Amino acid sequence: MKLEVALAELKGVRVALAFAPPACVAPGVGDVLLERLRPHFPTLPLMLVSVDKHGVRAHAAFQAQALVDGADLALLPRALIDL
Repeated sequence: MKLEVALAELKGVRVALAFAPPACVAPGVGDVLLERLRPHFPTLPLMLVSVDKHGVRAHAAFQAQALVDGADLALLPRALIDL
């Protein structure tokens, strides 16, 4: 699986974002994916995000949705990670 990732500062918190398919941005599947990504970002909070025409959905081990609400993620420079 290949995912685009980006580093961002959202509401004063530096986080790693992984842009995942919508089905992965949920408890269960999303938790497994977060664990697979953890070695790539060992020191940062990590969240999964899915962007569509209705907004941004987020999943993490913390209040991720509160951080991404109102954030413009479209212009973040991204890299590709192959899991």
